[in-house]
Amino acid sequence: MSGPAGEPSAAASVPRVPLGTQIAVYATGSFGNGSEGVFSVIMPLWAIAIGASPLMVGVLIGARHFLSLFLSIHGGAMMDRLGTRRVLVAVGVLGMATPLLFPVLPFLWAAVTLQLIGGVATSFAWMGAQAQIGELMKGSETYSGRMSFYLRFAQVGGPPLAGLSWDLGGPWGAFAFLGLWGVGLFAAILFLPKPAADTTAAPTAPVGWTDVLPRFSDYVAAFRLMAVPAIALIMMLTLLRIGGNAVHFSFYVVYLKEIGYTGTVIGILVGSASILGFGGALSVGPLVRRFRPHWMLIATVAANIILVTITPLLGAVFFLLLVAAASRGAVLGLSQPLMISMLSRAAGRGNQGKAVGLRATANRIAASSIPVLMGAVIEVVGLRQGFFVFGGILLLLLVPCVWYAARAPGLDAREAGT
Repeated sequence: MSGPAGEPSAAASVPRVPLGTQIAVYATGSFGNGSEGVFSVIMPLWAIAIGASPLMVGVLIGARHFLSLFLSIHGGAMMDRLGTRRVLVAVGVLGMATPLLFPVLPFLWAAVTLQLIGGVATSFAWMGAQAQIGELMKGSETYSGRMSFYLRFAQVGGPPLAGLSWDLGGPWGAFAFLGLWGVGLFAAILFLPKPAADTTAAPTAPVGWTDVLPRFSDYVAAFRLMAVPAIALIMMLTLLRIGGNAVHFSFYVVYLKEIGYTGTVIGILVGSASILGFGGALSVGPLVRRFRPHWMLIATVAANIILVTITPLLGAVFFLLLVAAASRGAVLGLSQPLMISMLSRAAGRGNQGKAVGLRATANRIAASSIPVLMGAVIEVVGLRQGFFVFGGILLLLLVPCVWYAARAPGLDAREAGT
């Protein structure tokens, strides 16, 4: 139940957050997280246009996550130390500028370089939104569910618009659309709470080089959080969840192109993965009162992997592909706010940025490596068989997670925030 201006009632036992702050956080999360979908439509098409091999398609897709793999913990620590908004304003400029350079430099080396830089901006934006859920909203499933709900608008609408921009305007039209997406992200960041009102912010002293350089102590502090059972389980499940997504956001598009779908239809199928996610996101709050969050999370990760693995079995039947994509969206809509809330509550105060950075690192390990590995396998076994090989491996890796969840001490207590 909600009170005026979209605020939860006191009975909901969640903090009251101003509506303007909510909108800024949700918009930042939407543009940051939703960039994955719009780039997943354009980048494979751009790779094909500039003559990339299957292996190099994987390299180009994976490059977007490579720098974030090494800098996510550093970025999260800077958010804890300097303030979320201050960090995001700096990287938001990159989100606006890099898309416009792709068609100017139609070379594979340039595309890989721009992917490296642009990926940091959107990754940090998504991290910052999650950190604000922890600091400003105390890890509430209500607010994390709402953010997951609203970012579905970007996930559903972004990919079809990206595909349409390619069909109508070619590479220049597509990258102009991506540039506008970056403008939207930067505008959302500007409306985040300023340092005086941002609970993640340190005093607004001038920032020196020592403040922005990585610190070994930050990485040690972040990895020490793995001693918390709930955080360790989330890291393992994150690798597998993003592993399934990495397949979906790379060679899924190549497969659809191979069976004859246009960019617009490909965008519709990619975007439809978030349609049922609307309901999944809003159902998290009621469901966690009936089921153990970690078992819900394991079930959704398994379903995500299975639904992307069966893609070649669905042939070129649009209805079946649409149902499978929408079903994936439903389970992703459940798993995302579950992970955000579980991680926030387990991390505690002062560690929100580092915990988010740790999960983002796990995200980038999967997102940067799996497209490359799958591209190499596809060159050997073919596109269809590549889906089955990777799906089977990911499901086998889920077994140790089930074993750990059944035996980890105090997991439920940590989830409950005790």
